[in-house]
Amino acid sequence: MTAETINAEQCAELLHCTEQRIEELTRSGELPGMKFGRGWIYVKADLLAYIAERARKEAEERRQDLNARKSVPRLDIPLRPRRQAPPPLPVPVPVPAKAFAQGPRP
Repeated sequence: MTAETINAEQCAELLHCTEQRIEELTRSGELPGMKFGRGWIYVKADLLAYIAERARKEAEERRQDLNARKSVPRLDIPLRPRRQAPPPLPVPVPVPAKAFAQGPRP
């Protein structure tokens, strides 16, 4: 079995991201690769195994999160009122009693 090696550009194409992101992940140790000369090289089979492992891990995390949400009732969601309260009524202006006692004005 021969191990097919690829460079950072081909790796970026395989993982659908930029070369800069590939080099960041490789420097941090997340991606399996090695510095060869001025560039990075990767074993394609190792990258595919990395993708498969990460996909399984993330799927398991989503499954656990979904099961946890189903088993616990959501009490942290505030309930909204069904409709808004009506605006306050205007305060009536008192009319002096003299205005009614004098009668109509000429």
